[in-house]
Amino acid sequence: MKITPALLGLVLVLSADSLVQAQTAESITLYADRAGTDCSVSDTGVGTAIVYIFHVGTGTRGACEFRAPKPECWSGATWVGDNYAFPAVLGQSQGPYVTVAYPACLPLPIYIGKIVFDVTGTAQACCRYPVLPSVYYQSVVTIDCKNPAEPLPILGGSVVINEDASCPCERPVALESTTWGRVKSLYH
Repeated sequence: MKITPALLGLVLVLSADSLVQAQTAESITLYADRAGTDCSVSDTGVGTAIVYIFHVGTGTRGACEFRAPKPECWSGATWVGDNYAFPAVLGQSQGPYVTVAYPACLPLPIYIGKIVFDVTGTAQACCRYPVLPSVYYQSVVTIDCKNPAEPLPILGGSVVINEDASCPCERPVALESTTWGRVKSLYH
């Protein structure tokens, strides 16, 4: 089978679409920074560690429900509290659930808040800290913006405490937007 430039271009476009879909899978995930770009929390000394919560993906959403209890492998860390960006919150991250209602249907990504820990620097390397479903659902859920609203299953992301070469975390990949003209220009 001969691969023509047009067929190769179609494969590239379909592959790019798959990559974009993979990168925009909806989830509640954790980051080490307020910008939502660092997936590795450092716990190497006595002090405070903050884990930031984001609702990522595309579309608009009205609420979410999940939990994010401190993992057992994060030894020496003590949960101090949660601080959410929205006032309508039921529960807390360390409990059986936390439900966060957004003030309106908001476009994703959404900064949800932060979880604060006191740390001692004794955490082991490669401690994965995941977002889990609340005890009331089988998956992390979000509420769509339809009337009536429905809970939708989404993914739970994670951050790595004391990342090293044996356990790299999944850093967000910045994608460059392109046009069909730019793709075609590769073959002329």
